[in-house]
Amino acid sequence: MEAVAKYFPDTIIRFLANYPTDDGVCSVIEIRTDEPDRFVQEALTHWDAQTLEILHKDEDTIVVTFEGQPPEGYFVSQDIGYHPTTPVVARDGYLFIEFVMPESKMAAMWESLDERGITYDVLSITDGYDVLDSLTARQREILTAAIKRGYYDTPRECSLTDIAEELEVNKSVISGVLHRAEGEIIKDAIGDPRDH
Repeated sequence: MEAVAKYFPDTIIRFLANYPTDDGVCSVIEIRTDEPDRFVQEALTHWDAQTLEILHKDEDTIVVTFEGQPPEGYFVSQDIGYHPTTPVVARDGYLFIEFVMPESKMAAMWESLDERGITYDVLSITDGYDVLDSLTARQREILTAAIKRGYYDTPRECSLTDIAEELEVNKSVISGVLHRAEGEIIKDAIGDPRDH
């Protein structure tokens, strides 16, 4: 990133998505630069990639898929169980990363960054965390279905089997998804004593 900032000072790189592969990680990256042809020739050809494919290129934007070994910082999200919001932005030689997580998880993030030898600056910490932001879309969908059907009412208006039939999935899937979502909500509400 420092070399990009030095030789292409007005370039902004946005990591739109990352997913693990058998050999590392694959990223979808958008590059905004005044010199896309030069960037392809002088920068992309030197990236340490197992595979790199240009999906799109026009007068100021390049979109690529990049597969290779991730930097050490990539593993921080695995350490803490939270992933950064996308896009992650690289500009001026820095990565700007935003996490949405409960305050109780922040100490684990600082610890992971320090243990992995990653230099970082905290630009801001803001309120406004909502535990629902940490749930996956699937967890929210199944929780919503469970609430609508009365699964959490007393007495219970439906069973896991009823929810599973409505969503056309296996009952064990519903049970596992609800258990993980409930765990996130409960630990956010009262904290996790293991974190202290």
